[in-house]
Amino acid sequence: MIGRSPLVGEQIFMDQMYKQLRDFRLAGMVKTLQLRLNQAAQDNLSCEEFLQLLLEDEKSNREDNKRQRLYRQAHFPYQKQLEEFDFSFQPSIKKRQILELANCSFIAKSQNVIFIGQTGTGKTHLAIALGLKALGYGYRVLFTSVWEMISNLQAGRADYSYRRKVEQYVKPDLLILDELGYRSMGETTVEDFYEIVAKRYEKKSIIITSNREFTSWDKLFVDKTLTGAIIDRLIHHCHTVLIKGESYRYQNRLKN
Repeated sequence: MIGRSPLVGEQIFMDQMYKQLRDFRLAGMVKTLQLRLNQAAQDNLSCEEFLQLLLEDEKSNREDNKRQRLYRQAHFPYQKQLEEFDFSFQPSIKKRQILELANCSFIAKSQNVIFIGQTGTGKTHLAIALGLKALGYGYRVLFTSVWEMISNLQAGRADYSYRRKVEQYVKPDLLILDELGYRSMGETTVEDFYEIVAKRYEKKSIIITSNREFTSWDKLFVDKTLTGAIIDRLIHHCHTVLIKGESYRYQNRLKN
């Protein structure tokens, strides 16, 4: 009887090991096992050192997967880093205030941030940048325009999925609501907006971008009672950033 070659036996052993690692969902170890085996042989690593490297690979892989998953779930329309923001163009913004917000302690304290300024002044850029910082700290983030959220909730009323959709906007650690103020809200839409604000109040953080100052928010909402309740809850624990500068996009058009 012809014996099985050592190479064939070794390959069978490796195949079994890979299968077991996959069965235990240790994808990080699967990716680097051969690399670490080669490294162990070359550097004469101990069993403890070899195992430690594999465990670090698994941890790193899981952290990378988590970051990617959180980013997909955030639904950012694009990436805008804080380092890309031109504070010299918008001197009304206190750079120190933004940098303090970037440590995301406001999320740990369930505080809100509201950016107020005209179109093109960098409100959405800063909101997304803070959202990306939050992801880096492991927070769950969701970005949506106000009207995308309202439309989704209104559709939920029609197909009886309203409560599930409300939870979709209540669950994230940070909810970013873009473009408040571009359209007025009717009675039912105000109720939907209030529902989200009330459920997140003192529990989860909200970032809002708006082209209107608080004094004109009563023109956005038909129900004046709910208007007061919404503003009261949003600004109770809130960092307000007023941007008085010109539009980036308008200035770029002039240059071109």
